[in-house]
Amino acid sequence: MAIFVTSLPVKWNSMLILHANIISRLARCGASLLLVALVSACATVPEDPVDREIYAARNDPAEPTNRYIFDVNLAVMDMALNPIATMYREGVPEPYRHGVRNFLDNLQMPVTILNSALQGDWDNTVEASMSFFINTTAGLGGIFDIPGSFDEAPRKADFGETLAVWGIEEGPYVMLPLIGPSSTRDTVGLGVDILTDPLSYLLSPIWSYARAGAGAVEATSNDQSQVAELRRSSVDFYASVRSLYRQNREAQVRAAMGGDTMSDDVFSLE
Repeated sequence: MAIFVTSLPVKWNSMLILHANIISRLARCGASLLLVALVSACATVPEDPVDREIYAARNDPAEPTNRYIFDVNLAVMDMALNPIATMYREGVPEPYRHGVRNFLDNLQMPVTILNSALQGDWDNTVEASMSFFINTTAGLGGIFDIPGSFDEAPRKADFGETLAVWGIEEGPYVMLPLIGPSSTRDTVGLGVDILTDPLSYLLSPIWSYARAGAGAVEATSNDQSQVAELRRSSVDFYASVRSLYRQNREAQVRAAMGGDTMSDDVFSLE
């Protein structure tokens, strides 16, 4: 296999490597789901009616495993992401950071266009398509958010939302390594978004990783103070993040179903 790959042109080598990376990421998502399913199957449901009601409300049958992954994610954030995000926030002027934010948002627009269409939200499909076209051309790749200047920024959409619109339940709460809070439905949605994002195929692997890393640093720099305050004031930080994630996600799903709109998460531990 290695001999075959090295005999191909560089462009095709990159495509094969990229496809392998995508499959690897999907496999890791699947492994996480399998782990949750196995732990969930072994979880003991409380016999007391009140405790059983609390257990059901948490919808977190793999909580011990999720808490362990959560602690690992926090360690990675403290040792790596936070220092880099702090240097980025303090060293790069806000106008430039705003341009980076616009650029990264524009890169996600193809996923929004596809999922808006799958959700039957044709208004958002058209707005997202126009936004992507205008920002990519006149906005120099999305650095300048031209439609956003007229308060016409489209609602972000992903396949996890699409599954919710189609009537799929969220399933148990999941804490994904290095990604953060999720659910079984949204984990599947994440894999589909990676697989269907055309930029994953057009960009070389190194640029795909750079995009993911830049997105993590940008998100962390924006949410750093809010995360720190929540962490300081929470008796149980894990439970607070779980609750906040669900509130944000429910608001996003309501927006996808035609309810109140919601532009962005309050923060994300990514």
